[in-house]
Amino acid sequence: MKKIRIGLLSIFILFSSSSLSMACEFLKEQIGIPVSNIIDKYDNLDEPSDDNDDKIFTYSKTYASNNLCKNSQLENTFIKVFIREGKIIGTELSGMPGEAKDNRILNFAKTNLGYSTDQVINEKWTGAINMSTIVNMVLYGRVQDFNGIYEQLIISKEDYFSLLADPDIVEMF
Repeated sequence: MKKIRIGLLSIFILFSSSSLSMACEFLKEQIGIPVSNIIDKYDNLDEPSDDNDDKIFTYSKTYASNNLCKNSQLENTFIKVFIREGKIIGTELSGMPGEAKDNRILNFAKTNLGYSTDQVINEKWTGAINMSTIVNMVLYGRVQDFNGIYEQLIISKEDYFSLLADPDIVEMF
């Protein structure tokens, strides 16, 4: 009987740990980390190649979420990565227009990233909610587009946040 309990406990732990690994480790990377420290962990992550201007420009690149994360909850979403001075200074997780009604990104942020809010959000709500922690500045928003409402989650630090809307952002391809 004891062997059966240990076997069942082992199976439970195996399945629990595999679901935790589906939480998108990229979005848990520390804001401010040098890209060179994590580039080997993520096959599709790129660094800016222009070393001369990395102190005056913020670089950004948008990835399909499945290129940086293996998580079925993030299907049809995109991650924009912001880099300045060789460091990740912010990430933006965005959904597709018209898909906000299920609060997929909000639920993902609560369940997998530990960000929370008590705000009640109905299907047609648009706006922004501050979900910041002591460590990160986090904004969740729902934006109205011609094609419907979509969700966004922006993760940064207070020192870097203004650089995410810098007019000198250079889009990497």
